[in-house]
Amino acid sequence: MPSIYELIRRQEGIRRRALPLQPSENTIPREALKALSSDFEQRYSLVVDSEYRGQKIHNAYAGAKYSEELMKEVERLAKVVFRSGFADVRPIAGHLAAMQVLGNLLEKGESFLYIPLNKGGYDGYTPDYLPHLLGIRGTEIPMDGWKIDYERLSRIKGHFKAVVLGASLFLHPYDIRRVRELFPDSHILYDASHVFGLLATDTFQKDFHEADVIYGSTHKNFPGPQGGLIVGRRELEGRVKEGAIWKYYDNFHLSRIAALGISLEYIRKSDYGKRCLENRKELVTALRERNIRLSNEPEVSESAMFLLGYDNPPEISQRLEEANILVDSVGRIGVNEITMRGLGKKYMNLVSEALEEGLRKDVSSAKKTVKKLLEQMTWP
Repeated sequence: MPSIYELIRRQEGIRRRALPLQPSENTIPREALKALSSDFEQRYSLVVDSEYRGQKIHNAYAGAKYSEELMKEVERLAKVVFRSGFADVRPIAGHLAAMQVLGNLLEKGESFLYIPLNKGGYDGYTPDYLPHLLGIRGTEIPMDGWKIDYERLSRIKGHFKAVVLGASLFLHPYDIRRVRELFPDSHILYDASHVFGLLATDTFQKDFHEADVIYGSTHKNFPGPQGGLIVGRRELEGRVKEGAIWKYYDNFHLSRIAALGISLEYIRKSDYGKRCLENRKELVTALRERNIRLSNEPEVSESAMFLLGYDNPPEISQRLEEANILVDSVGRIGVNEITMRGLGKKYMNLVSEALEEGLRKDVSSAKKTVKKLLEQMTWP
């Protein structure tokens, strides 16, 4: 069995030889990577503002002055970047951000609407997972292909405390205003895990502020460390944040928050979202010219990901991995990481060539094409 150090070396070697096209993964600025191994990695901070044996306690830990300042600064940055009334940077995963939002805004027995799993929805909203854990009930939103069927949605009866928009296969924006008109008494929640970077750069779902709370992962479309983020309307801050410590997490990983802050600073000055959409559009065009089958034709996608149109995506994923091309076992393709690594639209035809060669099992040619692309890629 190889040592831990050897496993790390091998993992990094594999990733340096591979073309990364998985929409659930991204890279982060090198300064953010350094922050993950800073002294904050070892530290706690827990503001309690309570009494212990008759004495007032502000923070349960000593030496936390800069930890508190860090939290305030990163939340300030998140509010600026997402033009929101509040931010919570504590969730240590997008799934836990979803749990916190749903768990704090819905009571046991209450119902919510969500995108169905077979139309790209997130597994966590299906009955066996978050609904079971939180004691709430989910009802599927009717779909027309990969889009919401608003006419059928308007015929759904019953009271729903929340409508959850967002999906794991996120191809199109939503008509948030129409959803609010149909469910005026519901919280409109937006799981932005797969479009957070686009929202931050105002290149997708420009009316996302119409939602009450926006949340999700910070390591998929957004180029940040693994973790979660919640932003939203100022009037909901107290309810969303209430009791989060010890209910959904304890230590919220200060080094992760430092890295998130650096990623937020990076994206404020970046045209990352614009480049993502340019790359997706150019890659889709190039794949069509090579007669590669794509799902959801003729629109394919308006986001930074799209779906291959084959019936055997797990087999295709394995085939492409042999050619040093990483595509997940669902057949989703995302341009997040190659965009962060410096590839522009002029290279998307070469990306399509690599995919075509991998799909037709020409492993040797595909590896050579991937190598050409890797020679053009950089680290932010």
